[in-house]
Amino acid sequence: MCKLLRFLVDYKLSGNDIPLKSYTIATDALGRDADFDTQTDSYPRVQMGRLRRMLDNFYLRKGGENRLSIAPNKYEIILEPNITGLENRNELIGQPTDSVTPDGRAPRLSAAELLPEPTAGFARQRRLRAGLVSVVGIAILLTLISILAYLLWPEPEVKEISYPRVALDLPNDASGAPATELSGSIGNQLVHGLNGFGGIRIFDRKSSQQENAGYVIKLRFLDPEVQRIELRLMDGASGEILWSEEISTANQESLKLEVDKAIVALAGHYGKIAQAEMAKVESSYAAGYPCLLQFDIYIRYREQEKLAPLRKCLQESVERFPQDAHLLSVLAFAQNMSDSSGSKSSAKGLGMLFARKAEALDNDDAAANFAISQSAFFADDCDTGVAWGKKAVALNPLNSRISGYLGLYMIGCNLPEGEGYATRALELDPNADLTIAAAVAFQMLKRGEAEQARQLSSKYMASSPRDEPALELTYILSAAMLDDKKESRRAWTALAERYGLSATTPPRKVLSRFISSPTLIDEVMAVVNRSRIFDK
Repeated sequence: MCKLLRFLVDYKLSGNDIPLKSYTIATDALGRDADFDTQTDSYPRVQMGRLRRMLDNFYLRKGGENRLSIAPNKYEIILEPNITGLENRNELIGQPTDSVTPDGRAPRLSAAELLPEPTAGFARQRRLRAGLVSVVGIAILLTLISILAYLLWPEPEVKEISYPRVALDLPNDASGAPATELSGSIGNQLVHGLNGFGGIRIFDRKSSQQENAGYVIKLRFLDPEVQRIELRLMDGASGEILWSEEISTANQESLKLEVDKAIVALAGHYGKIAQAEMAKVESSYAAGYPCLLQFDIYIRYREQEKLAPLRKCLQESVERFPQDAHLLSVLAFAQNMSDSSGSKSSAKGLGMLFARKAEALDNDDAAANFAISQSAFFADDCDTGVAWGKKAVALNPLNSRISGYLGLYMIGCNLPEGEGYATRALELDPNADLTIAAAVAFQMLKRGEAEQARQLSSKYMASSPRDEPALELTYILSAAMLDDKKESRRAWTALAERYGLSATTPPRKVLSRFISSPTLIDEVMAVVNRSRIFDK
């Protein structure tokens, strides 16, 4: 990191106005060989992101009027006013700030407040960067001395979560232009897709880090004509094959879709890598990655006895890893879900604070951007929620939790476009959250598509790891609409009895046991009445 920072500063002071490229960073600053392939190895971008976070952490702790920053999506060091003040440091460690109103609720934030807009501050930054080179150079060099000392002797509590490390192994003996081109194309798709998930670290198998890889994703051509490929996930230590998938390359459009599905199967919240890691940690609630795994398992199974240890380990995690954007985005998600369930918390609106801190640490992190989106939706700000949600989907269109929940929230805001996002999540990920499937099925019922709704709800109920009342409800109503009254009443009785009620209990009272929104209950009752489930 010291070497990379010094290289960036020296290049800036040289006056060269040609933008740096990832290849130059890799070979001149990071010591990679001349045959380094930027198309398959994201190492320069990963290291620049790491340096960006370390600079943010330095100024977060040390303050100062000005600061060094790495320009977003560029390999350039810039000098600008330090807007990371004491109030941001207080947010991070949980001290009171003026971001929470006296009644404990987060202020309503508009899209204009959340999305970056040109301001006078930006104009001042441009004037500073356009100032005398000698003044800027002296300021940079003086700051560099402090930062180098900080990086060489980091404070002990500055740590990174040990996420799974995955090496990508592409064919190096592919003969002929078609095979080489296909290998590069699929490699790019894998790198881009896998990097969108914040819970793993990916790099090229040929890099110097390969001995530290916990897993290897290997691409193989299965025939000389390159008509079929195989993707394998292997244990990095033993070489054991944990998962494999054969894919036809005959059609480019279907090839891309199948590779996308493979990425989801590998790196999704309930993908093969997460499953392998869960088998290692089992019931551990240790701070860091084990705790994040337990959070995903809780979201899937909703076992209430695991709430207490989960809350404890999330608190310990953020105390130990306060600069981890992915962790903070998970914490925001957890806080928002807690607030929506009516759970008492120390301060409403903490979800938005965690979300904004996560996005400030890594503005390219899809989960961090969606955390802001979700927080806005929970504050009844649909415009802001949609804006940040679409940005999150653009950053990682393969994350079913992001696209699925965005669709669900947009449906709640009466935006028909939301169903497309939710449906896309179900198409890509067979392990998508059940609530998303229920939302899509209910939209079908509202249009009178009872057969499609029954097929969808039956499919997810059959593979469900837990009871999901919303999904059962869509099954019940679709059966009633299809005149299968016996089955619909049987399922309704079972649903009511699970909540200690009877088949004769008024439907609205049964619905209120698992739906908190009176508006949504009214919508459901309209479909209940249309289904004529209780007609004799």
